[in-house]
Amino acid sequence: MTRLLSLENKRSIRDTFRENAVFRIINAAYKEQERQMSTLRFSPEEIWVNCFYGLDMILKNRETAEDFTSRMWDDTYCELRDEAAIAGRDFQEEELICATSCIIYTIVACLSVCDDWKLQMHTYSLIIQIGGHSCLDSIVLPFDSHLDENICKYIKAYIGAGRFISDQLDNPRTCADPVNPMLTRQDISNVKKGIRKRLSFMKGVLADNTLIMSAGDHSKMMEAVEYLIENNVVKKQETKIRTSLPTAHLRYTFFLVFKNEGRCITRDLWVEFLGETFQQMQANKASLSKHFSDKPGDYQTYVKR
Repeated sequence: MTRLLSLENKRSIRDTFRENAVFRIINAAYKEQERQMSTLRFSPEEIWVNCFYGLDMILKNRETAEDFTSRMWDDTYCELRDEAAIAGRDFQEEELICATSCIIYTIVACLSVCDDWKLQMHTYSLIIQIGGHSCLDSIVLPFDSHLDENICKYIKAYIGAGRFISDQLDNPRTCADPVNPMLTRQDISNVKKGIRKRLSFMKGVLADNTLIMSAGDHSKMMEAVEYLIENNVVKKQETKIRTSLPTAHLRYTFFLVFKNEGRCITRDLWVEFLGETFQQMQANKASLSKHFSDKPGDYQTYVKR
């Protein structure tokens, strides 16, 4: 198994495991670290692969795991450094340190949510190793802020399944999750197509011939939607998009997206998307989630599909 991935293999991992509970948190927590790496650009997909490489080593060798968990940070760092040299992939020292610490902490998080105290005991040593090289808050807080019950359920089911993701990683294009089946590339294409159809009315006008939004803003909106579908992360918008739709109608439109074509994205992420993307939502962020599913009485007069 290689610790570094080609662009093609990154895409395969993302497409296959985009709904994986561990990958979702890694992607949300550490995508910014990848963006900030000007040289190594160590991706959430690579953190995820290395997480399961380390986690599976522990699960397969429970009786002797302490022999290698006591030096897991150093081993991971050295193997990444060696592979980067072989692959001709440049890096800065602080980038490799950050990547290693992110990997080790994802392993810590997975062990922490399992029910086996013998597995949990390894987390103490691993945390100390991370703290010896990185600021703990910069590694721990981004991940822990996205923790939810889904990762607890997933890790318990994964350990119980007795089948290991790392055994399949020699060919990422044929990987399958032992716990949950994931969306294929064609599935993702179909999701995008369905959402484009649902939101096509926003290229039109209201009853008084007021343009709902400019062509440029509609394209920008769809780009942000597709970024969310592809990456499971809300794209940051420095300049918010403006529409002429009433706020309640815009909000309910995206509730329909969530309930129908966009079920692969969580409710919370669609709510976050609204708050991050649209100018008119800036004064309503606090109530977005509470009223997300509220249907305006005259909704159909605004939306003709």
